[in-house]
Amino acid sequence: MIKSNKKTVCTGSIVAVLVLIAYICRIPGLLPSYSRETGILRAFIYICLYISWGISMRSRIIQPGVRRYMTTIAFLMVFWFTVRTVKYLLNSVDFVTVLIRRYLWYMFYLPMLFIPLLSVFVAFSIGTPENYRLPKKTVLLYSPTTVFFLFVMTNDLHRLVFTFPKDAVLWTDNDYGYNIVYYLLAAWMFICGIIMLVEMCRKRRVSGKRRLILLPCIPIAVLIIYLILYFLDIKWVLFIDGDLTAVMCFMYALTLEICIQCGFIQANTHYMELFDASTVGAQITDEAYNVLFASKMAKSIDAETLRQAQQGPVMLNEGVRLSGAPIQGGHVFWTEDMSPLLKALDELKDAKENLEDSNGILEEEHALKIREAHIAEQERIYNVIQRDTARQIRIIDEMIEQVETADTDEERTRLLYKMLVIGAYLKRRSNLVFLADKYSMLDATELALTIGESIDNLEACGISCGFCMELTGAVLSVHMISMYDFFEEVTERSLDSMDTMMIHAVRVKDSILLKIETDSSAEFSDLVSETTAAEKDEDGEWRLTLRLDTGGDGR
Repeated sequence: MIKSNKKTVCTGSIVAVLVLIAYICRIPGLLPSYSRETGILRAFIYICLYISWGISMRSRIIQPGVRRYMTTIAFLMVFWFTVRTVKYLLNSVDFVTVLIRRYLWYMFYLPMLFIPLLSVFVAFSIGTPENYRLPKKTVLLYSPTTVFFLFVMTNDLHRLVFTFPKDAVLWTDNDYGYNIVYYLLAAWMFICGIIMLVEMCRKRRVSGKRRLILLPCIPIAVLIIYLILYFLDIKWVLFIDGDLTAVMCFMYALTLEICIQCGFIQANTHYMELFDASTVGAQITDEAYNVLFASKMAKSIDAETLRQAQQGPVMLNEGVRLSGAPIQGGHVFWTEDMSPLLKALDELKDAKENLEDSNGILEEEHALKIREAHIAEQERIYNVIQRDTARQIRIIDEMIEQVETADTDEERTRLLYKMLVIGAYLKRRSNLVFLADKYSMLDATELALTIGESIDNLEACGISCGFCMELTGAVLSVHMISMYDFFEEVTERSLDSMDTMMIHAVRVKDSILLKIETDSSAEFSDLVSETTAAEKDEDGEWRLTLRLDTGGDGR
């Protein structure tokens, strides 16, 4: 950590010196003979600073969204200084050059508007998880920003942003005034700055670093005050630093960098020190197994052994195990001291041998009884499944014979789809039997999964299905099996004459209802009983209902 702090201080000192040099280069009258050269030098310094800063964002910032916003901010800063430099290098006064200079001036407002907006998005992301994404409604903030930028770029058509003298032959930024949209634009910039400031202050209430959260607020507060004085055309402010581009870019960059250094924006700044100080013997290699980074506890291991560890753990001397895993651009390896575990395993092995010698026969008899009981229980359950699904198994056997003798591919496909539906029933029905043997009550979700799988297979057959599951809570296992058997009975009868099926499971007072609606032409009247109702409407559609009494116990 000390090494990282020294590096941060060193980097900050270099940046401060470069910014100071850039500021000195703009002092009026210092080097009047070299004003053009000093202007280019200033722009070059700032461009290099923000390019370096943007590149560092790509490697430091962990959150993908924040990394994207901050690198875009760095790009806009470089773009702003580049466009501004090109504009002031064009000194010709012919019409074409003046037109180019004017539109380059208009282009200033691309970064001027979008840097505050993107900074607001970064402020919203402070203190959020790594995979956090901004709410979709924040996209609405792009609208006013984009509209204002379009107003600036089309100013020559309406002059609602900047006005020029009526008698001016050429419109330049040396003689212009402001119109209504300019003030709205400036107000929007202030609003973005205030939103960012308020959001960062709000994070103070939820952050564990309440005092530190005030640090990044300072540059933004100073920038807001500066912008107000700048737009009010306060002379002493313009004399001290009238370079809006430099001040605005520097303050936003400073704010975001403070957020990184204080830990409000997730960064990997101290990962190397943490890795070096780790008590785990770990090392990172490239694709050729050349060691790039190693912790203090890491052992020197040859490349061949590392290559073997990539395939599986390798045991080294003194009970040390070497493991590896691929990472982007290389591999990571780590060692674990397994000697205590190996020693414990040896002791357990000796104890096991002693126990086997003294209790071998008893253990074998006990294991035999357990196996016999387990086999008997399995046989009982399989017999229940065999008994309950005998009809479906017989149907599938018949279908297999029909598939082998079918004359057309269409007929074989139809039979295979029907086998798919019945096979799903066999699978799910068997599962319910196993569960019912263990639990007298099952969660209603199990019914949803069971019927849902059958519906998936029905839809594969081209049957349109709908399933409304309003049944919640615990359900008797026998009731769940009854509902699924009822569903299967209706399905099997309807397979050859059905296009649609709707299933609705619901609890009504002391009963559970399973309602099925189908356009099948099959006959269901014989299903009517004390618990089952079957009605056919005017359109020929059947409404079938299975009612199971829960006995008033609320289940």
